[in-house]
Amino acid sequence: MERLAKWYRENENFALFVKLLFIMAASRLLMLILMVIYNINMGTDRSITFLMNQWDAKRYYFMVNNGYTFPWDTDPQANWAFFPVYVIMCQIVKALTFWKMDTYFVGMLVSNVCIFIASFVAVKYMRVIKARSIKLSCVGAVNDGSRMEKFTQAVRQDDGMLLAVLMLAGPYSFYFASMYTEAAFVMFISLFFYFSAKKKYVLAGLMSALASGTRIVGCTLVFALIIEMYMDINNGERISFVGIKKFICEVIKVPQKVFSIMICPLGAFCYMTFLRFFCGDPWAYKNVQIAWREDEYFPIIGVLWKACTGQIEPRYTYMGWFCIGILILYGYMIYRRYYSLATFGIVTLLIALTSHVMSTCRFTVGAYVAFIGMYDLLTNMTGKLKYLKWIILVFFAIAEIWLLFLWYNSDCWLM
Repeated sequence: MERLAKWYRENENFALFVKLLFIMAASRLLMLILMVIYNINMGTDRSITFLMNQWDAKRYYFMVNNGYTFPWDTDPQANWAFFPVYVIMCQIVKALTFWKMDTYFVGMLVSNVCIFIASFVAVKYMRVIKARSIKLSCVGAVNDGSRMEKFTQAVRQDDGMLLAVLMLAGPYSFYFASMYTEAAFVMFISLFFYFSAKKKYVLAGLMSALASGTRIVGCTLVFALIIEMYMDINNGERISFVGIKKFICEVIKVPQKVFSIMICPLGAFCYMTFLRFFCGDPWAYKNVQIAWREDEYFPIIGVLWKACTGQIEPRYTYMGWFCIGILILYGYMIYRRYYSLATFGIVTLLIALTSHVMSTCRFTVGAYVAFIGMYDLLTNMTGKLKYLKWIILVFFAIAEIWLLFLWYNSDCWLM
């Protein structure tokens, strides 16, 4: 025990691992307690795997066991709409158990491991970003001992645990414990931004490729990568014609950077190639979406207008205003100079709004960016605003409990 205690004090990564393990165990214990309360209240005896895996989780269950299939007349919603990387991950884990482990349990195991890794990487990422931003503010003050001491203390005090709490126990975090792609997608995105911040662009491109093979919007990480490279080459300066010219000249000189950009959508391209041979249509994942939605109003603006003005179902009114709030948060992130993150968040949300507001809450949580924005916003609430910070956190806790009961009840608000 003494050796572990010493390791905890001296090894930053081990200390972070233990803290995250505690947060995750506490959040999952809360889910279990609420399951018991739900079963008692409803007079049911439903299992963990049943309550945690609603809606699309049943499709992933089928795909892990049967792969891609053609739709039936009774169910035109072909599983071609679902990208394969998460399914393959689950199949690998199940194969390691000689196909004996329950498929739902496999999916939950994969999701929980993925979100744990994602939260670990996210905290490391924020420490890198905070250190870099504070160091930039100390430029020219290398010999100023007091300012450098403030820089060191600021980095140490901001350990990023609040970010981990938001990811592991915040509103909608139950998606990360279910048989859904959100946890794997967030893991790849968090690794992408971490490697980008560390200037390991080939690894960042690889993470983008895996993300694009998990969900199609992973392809848009290429824009975030270009912005990261631009900011690095131009020392954080804002976009200008001279800066763009310098960026292009510098990138084409480095084959690794060109390669990194080119492989970003590789996962999606591989899946489209598979669909071309499987069903004859590389765009089948997109064309089959009509089986879910048949909306005719103008994309994005029309979708938000109809949702926010209550012209469609009440749950969509809530989702519409949720999207407005998230777009404001992304605007704040631009103000805070999180350019690549904000760009990715805005693009992914606007892509979702080209058809409907359905599932936009899940898509937003699964895009990772909102966690960083909310974390930055909360950590900058100091002085009198610290009371507002605690009010928001209490609200988030209550919201997660309420949403969990809705989830256990298969409520259509959480499709």
